[in-house]
Amino acid sequence: MEGYGIGQSTQYTTWSTNVVAPQAMTMTHVPPPYEDYTGRALFALFCCCWPMGLWALLKASEAKKSYQMGDSETARSQADQARQWINISIVVGGLSFALTFIFITMYYVIILSSSSD
Repeated sequence: MEGYGIGQSTQYTTWSTNVVAPQAMTMTHVPPPYEDYTGRALFALFCCCWPMGLWALLKASEAKKSYQMGDSETARSQADQARQWINISIVVGGLSFALTFIFITMYYVIILSSSSD
């Protein structure tokens, strides 16, 4: 009766199950990086009203330094100030170019009309 398992010891295989629970995650809020206005400030410096463009460039530089030091609120505030000075520089520069063009045009029109009389 050996073929039927009588007289033989039977071995049982035990299965173990490991349950792995996920670890607790800590979420930290990382604010998005500020917008860098250095390029626009350089444009305002060289192509618009240079004193206001210079001030905008200084504010953009301060914002970059603040962001690198980890102070994102100050960086965002200074970047907003840089954007405001850039906009002011573009408006003042555009108006000054337009007024200069009008005055030069009027000057030549007056000279040409007076010389033809």
